[in-house]
Amino acid sequence: MHSQDNLALHLPKEYEILVEHQLQEYKTFLNYLACLKENWERFITTGRIDQARFIRPEVLSSWKRSRERGIDPYKLYPISLAPKNLKQKLAENQELIDIASPFLDAFASNLKDSGFRVDLLDKDLYILKQFGEPGVLETARKQGSYPGVSRCEEATGTNAINLAAILGRPIQLVGPEHYNAQLQYWTCSATPLFDENGDLLGVVNVAGHYLKVHQHTLGMTIALGKAIEFSWCQNRLRKEKELASKYIESIVDSIFDGLIALNGEGRITVFNRTAGQLLDITPHEALNQLADTVLGYQPIIFKALRSGEAYINRELIFNTRNKRKIVIGNVVPITNNNGVNGVLAVFKGLNHARGFIKNLAGFKAYFTFEDLIGSGPRFTQAVNLARQSSALPSNILILGESGTGKEMFAQAIHNASGASDGPFVGINCAAIPAELIESELFGYEGGAFTGAKREGQPGKFELAAGGTLFLDEVNAMSMAMQAKLLRVLQNRSFTRIGGINEIPLKARIIAASNKDLWEEVRQGNFREDLFYRLNVITVEIPPLRERKEDIEELIRHFCQKHSKRLNFNFTISDRALELLKIYHWPGNVRELENVIERCAVLAYSRSSSCIEEQDVMSYPGIKKTFEITKEPPDRVEIYGNVGNLETLEKQVIEEVLKQTEGNISRAAEKLGITRKTLYRKIKKFGILLPARR
Repeated sequence: MHSQDNLALHLPKEYEILVEHQLQEYKTFLNYLACLKENWERFITTGRIDQARFIRPEVLSSWKRSRERGIDPYKLYPISLAPKNLKQKLAENQELIDIASPFLDAFASNLKDSGFRVDLLDKDLYILKQFGEPGVLETARKQGSYPGVSRCEEATGTNAINLAAILGRPIQLVGPEHYNAQLQYWTCSATPLFDENGDLLGVVNVAGHYLKVHQHTLGMTIALGKAIEFSWCQNRLRKEKELASKYIESIVDSIFDGLIALNGEGRITVFNRTAGQLLDITPHEALNQLADTVLGYQPIIFKALRSGEAYINRELIFNTRNKRKIVIGNVVPITNNNGVNGVLAVFKGLNHARGFIKNLAGFKAYFTFEDLIGSGPRFTQAVNLARQSSALPSNILILGESGTGKEMFAQAIHNASGASDGPFVGINCAAIPAELIESELFGYEGGAFTGAKREGQPGKFELAAGGTLFLDEVNAMSMAMQAKLLRVLQNRSFTRIGGINEIPLKARIIAASNKDLWEEVRQGNFREDLFYRLNVITVEIPPLRERKEDIEELIRHFCQKHSKRLNFNFTISDRALELLKIYHWPGNVRELENVIERCAVLAYSRSSSCIEEQDVMSYPGIKKTFEITKEPPDRVEIYGNVGNLETLEKQVIEEVLKQTEGNISRAAEKLGITRKTLYRKIKKFGILLPARR
């Protein structure tokens, strides 16, 4: 009770002291305002001040700039945007308005009955939006402050708004510190707004009657500005993240390879458009789904997810919409400090996996029809037929002795065809053991036989999809393999060894034989029905001995080719050239090229740049031919005389027939020509067969 009485006795005294203190502060403030006003009037009149301690340096500097610009200190001539320009200005700053408005609205709602308002200005110091009570905003409008009006120093002179922008820091001005008398009604607390790069975004200004100035108002304005800046940066980070996500999405979808990413749980997190096209499923259907439910169980992908091991150039088999999809690609784990937390699969459809196919099969179509050298009638006819056939999807059979250039023709046909962008896959049927050729052609499923890869392997039929499959020396195939090949050509589909799914054949077939397949069929070595399937179009390449008119052109070509390859230029003498023309070339063009290179090396070893007779005669085949005739052709008679060449050829044939006692088979073998060709030459030269003993 006593304590309450004592408190009541002391309150009036303390209250009087508090009131007295406040009155003293107010008088001091009024004196300060009076001094400011007096200094302002003196500066406006004389351009100088007597009591500089009352005027802050930054304010005085602004006054001086305003005076130098000739700004009227008594009248306000607001610079205002036209409605069209204001609309554009608001659109340009919509992001700032959207971010700042919630903060400024909330702040203004706490200023009720205070007479204060809040302004939001852009970096050019145009008012974008004002917040406050309607009466306060109306008063501001009457005094020339409303959206679209400029508060730059050049337009209005010194104010807190333009000083905050110029100085790059918060500032508070009161009454007479404003250069223009019409603005001295206000006290303004302004803070600049900066973006994430430190560039000026705009200014927030809190304005009220100058007698209500308080340092706390500047503090609240600073806090308000910081909140807006933080929200701006957060919004920009969100936008950058969204933009980065869009960039990544666009990049992923623009990749021509299929791309699938799984998280550590096996859910699909990335599935690009190409993957959807290859696997016949839309990204929308696949994303966020468990991979094994959408794509079927994929051993390699889940193995990489478990073990963290990468798999390069592997066959991936997906099962979507009850269909089996086979692609070629890489599977790599995604790791961090905690281990494997995802996996990425990048793959191509078999039609487009050309780089992988080239590495796997070792073939690529290098040659075009321009690489086929020769202008003789029979060779030209073969080239023209091959060129015309290249545009057709029909199977082609190329016949020719070893070394005539059958694969060059096949590659030229491929490169001139509509499948030139696809793979050219070749297989030499004679070079692969009979027990392996089936797996080479058809491929196999994992575990199909002892020694098979666990993940299986595609065959040449599959790898050639969208391109050409070249079956060289098809005559060497076993009868059992011929039957299987026939079925593939008839059904245009095949099944891997150990598999159950039919795979469509999407490759063009070009076959080649170094034997007369008609004769092979007649002798029962080749299936007649398969022959008809392959023999839709037949291109027969003549042996070199039957196109002697092309020999010189070929020699010149090979000299030029090997000059570049051996890195020294060489030529050939007329004598050596004529000797090469006479030789019967059982190895055809391949043998001719080898002889040219051999002779060039011999010439180089003699420090010569010209192939001479001695280089040519050192070749065993040529040397043996002239040993049969007892002597090389006469040096004088040989030059440019076609008749002498034919005479020599006749002499050689007669001598060989004599040595073999008229045995056509043995003579043809010794001469390196077919029996059919030998009979034709016997008839041409009118040679009489010697009587057999």
